[in-house]
Amino acid sequence: MPERKMQITADNETRRGHYSNLALISHRQEEFVVDFLFVDPQAASPQEGQAILESRMILNPVHMKRLYQAIGENLQRYEKNFGKIALPPTLT
Repeated sequence: MPERKMQITADNETRRGHYSNLALISHRQEEFVVDFLFVDPQAASPQEGQAILESRMILNPVHMKRLYQAIGENLQRYEKNFGKIALPPTLT
């Protein structure tokens, strides 16, 4: 497949982006749904703090696989340049 050049434009609001500190992924045969959420760390308790849906992406399986590969490649490059990313222990 030949490489295509694409010019991307966006308004200032979109260019600013959204911060997310949690992502939930679900799927069915036809699509994957990726919800990017913000959980307020200053909330007194989980009952008081609600996760705010910042963005939802719906991808077909082929695009999800491409995204998965692109994220993996970028993580490898990041760690090569800046060192390994240490994950905190998981809570059980």
